[in-house]
Amino acid sequence: MFDQEKLLAHLHRQEDRLLLSHVLDKCEQVLKYHKTQATDFLNPYQIKISLPVIEQLAEINFKKEGGYSAAERKRLTIFPEYLFPDLVESQLKIYQLNGNFAFQNLSHRDFLGALMGLGLQRKFIGDLIIHADFAQIIVAAEIKDIIELKLDQVHQVPIEVKEIAEADLIKPVRNEKEIMTTVASMRLDSVASSGFGDSRSKMARDIAAGKVKLNWKLESNPAAEVEIGDLISVRGRGRVEVAAERGISNKDRIKLTLKRLT
Repeated sequence: MFDQEKLLAHLHRQEDRLLLSHVLDKCEQVLKYHKTQATDFLNPYQIKISLPVIEQLAEINFKKEGGYSAAERKRLTIFPEYLFPDLVESQLKIYQLNGNFAFQNLSHRDFLGALMGLGLQRKFIGDLIIHADFAQIIVAAEIKDIIELKLDQVHQVPIEVKEIAEADLIKPVRNEKEIMTTVASMRLDSVASSGFGDSRSKMARDIAAGKVKLNWKLESNPAAEVEIGDLISVRGRGRVEVAAERGISNKDRIKLTLKRLT
């Protein structure tokens, strides 16, 4: 086996250590029982810190599974290195939910609420792709029976649940609004206030209140440094991508191109 404490020594945040401990537990089970294991659904930040640790381990291989290549939430499926990755059984299930949604205007929150209302934890639920008259959901294979036997409505709208293949997924359309702005500095509160149209003081309060994530990681410091390519999200309000820097304005402010994603 391997020394977990040594592999976790470089991590200082308790939540990161707990995450990596979960991932390493799965790796230990693969080595011990020679059977495929899968992690919880992870966001891109969690995957980023997990992969360098897994890649240090001998006799282990893995693949990322999210249902489609651009999926935000993915599982790490871990298996013995002697298995060919394409022959390792998928640890996902994909369903299409059909119902009379035309007059309901249901949101991502409604579908997630319906799933969690069944007693499911968020870690078992991947991306939810919401279309005008149906939705497609990606979930952990081990909750198959709960989905098929108990999921029968969303926000009081009766639904039909049908398992579909990965090839039948209709990829989400990402709506973008380009924002040309200037900021005094690359502080999180400054950039986020420009992207979301709030005052800097209000954004600083939201950050301190734990409502803001930087690159999928909760950030409570309004002065945290933001870089080009970073993603800022505010709970319930979508995301802003820091797309490009366009130089310095006549008033010595930084000119940025932001993309508001909804």
